[in-house]
Amino acid sequence: MSDIARIPILTYHALHAPAWEYQTNDHVALERDLAEIRYLGFRIASLACIAQAVIEGHVAELAAERVVGISLDDGTDHDYLDFSHPDYGYLKSMARVMREGGVDLGFPFGPASATSFVIVSPRAREQLDRSCIAGRDQWRDTWWLEAAREGVLEIGNHSWDHLHPSLETIVATGSERGRFDTVTSHADAEREIGDAEAFLRERLGDLATGLFAYPYGALNNFLVSEYFPKQSRVTAAFAGGGLYVDANTDRWAIPRFTCQEHWRTPEELRHLLLSA
Repeated sequence: MSDIARIPILTYHALHAPAWEYQTNDHVALERDLAEIRYLGFRIASLACIAQAVIEGHVAELAAERVVGISLDDGTDHDYLDFSHPDYGYLKSMARVMREGGVDLGFPFGPASATSFVIVSPRAREQLDRSCIAGRDQWRDTWWLEAAREGVLEIGNHSWDHLHPSLETIVATGSERGRFDTVTSHADAEREIGDAEAFLRERLGDLATGLFAYPYGALNNFLVSEYFPKQSRVTAAFAGGGLYVDANTDRWAIPRFTCQEHWRTPEELRHLLLSA
């Protein structure tokens, strides 16, 4: 263990499931990783809990509880709904994996919670469903409220349209597709972040988390230092970077580790956790 109080946040993508091995299926990886988290004596803290510790300056106290955060990016139906693939068969949703493998891992005493950061625009999700997952109508918002009420998955903001390269149009008129760090104007930030947060609050009411995750994990100084501190709807923002949360973490740049990028085997995850 490090002498510095640190918290790891682990990120998975439910859409990454082309085969059935740890390295090729984030559902399989999450199930195996929850067993490792349990074995090593860690518990899961919700990202809302971790964000609050960052905001209030209590990261060391929370880290002393040996906690880890879990996040899911993009918000396909596979986050919450099981799926029978025509070629590969039954695929457990991330929520089912959490229910089955994380039942005793909650912090402090509640259910183990992951945060699903969803692409918010209905039109963008419809187009991405056709271009990324064979047009099976599996990138919907019908499950968001049910998931939020259950508590195993909380719902967070992953921008309006992810600036995704395969979309016909994006709302950030001055930004580059596939590069969220090119969002450098208040107008584009409002279209991508503010409008998405308003949509989520319409759908979820008081169950909206107020948490944001940068698409591609990419941030910039404008968003961190100018846009976010001057608005009140989003309370914390999560990036990539493969770093731990510590006492110096900025609430608008909370780092995360990504499965298959920052660890690729259970052994690498064990090292990551024990180095916290």
